[in-house]
Amino acid sequence: MAVREFLRRGEATYSELSGALPALSDKVLSDRLAQLTSAGVIERHRTPGWPPRVRYILTSQGRALEPVVRSMWEWGTARRDALG
Repeated sequence: MAVREFLRRGEATYSELSGALPALSDKVLSDRLAQLTSAGVIERHRTPGWPPRVRYILTSQGRALEPVVRSMWEWGTARRDALG
């Protein structure tokens, strides 16, 4: 799952996010998810049972950031293409 897909769907597991961001270490990803949770951008939902399942879900505040993230994505893509 790409990070853009997470933004579109609005939810993902840790494994899906980790797979979409292979350059990030587990510690960095965990720290960033904790920061985004503290900031109210995402919520962490744990499903009872074994094995425990955790889903990260965008809040309304997180969804409000979508136009900003989309603009940054488009800028980065254009910059990458311009650099060849």
